Amino acid sequence: MQSYDKKEVSKISSADVITAKNYLNEDEMKSLELLVEQYLAFAESMAQSKIVMTMNDWIQRLEMILEMSGREILNGFGKISHKLAEEKANKIYGAFNEEQKKVEYTKSLKEIEEDIKKMKKLLD
Repeated sequence: MQSYDKKEVSKISSADVITAKNYLNEDEMKSLELLVEQYLAFAESMAQSKIVMTMNDWIQRLEMILEMSGREILNGFGKISHKLAEEKANKIYGAFNEEQKKVEYTKSLKEIEEDIKKMKKLLD
């Protein structure tokens, strides 16, 4: 799973919209971090107690932690297929990317204008 520091400016690719957690706002990211910490703390406690657990045990404990924190648990495969989700993400990304290109183009024009003004001042 990939994530980005929203304070750092970086180019987002079409592959990023399929795997990244960029769609989470700051509060949602903090909530996710806390859930992960709880799960890892539980796992560490089990390991220190030398309690052997199967994968099913881990799944059940994770579901318990999610339920205790008031989170919904997705049962089954959800409402749309992975392929449809990817198609939707790529469609939205396409619109986003076009808008970013316009912003970058406008920014480039402004930079060129500023450079021309500076050059004129130097020549005067």
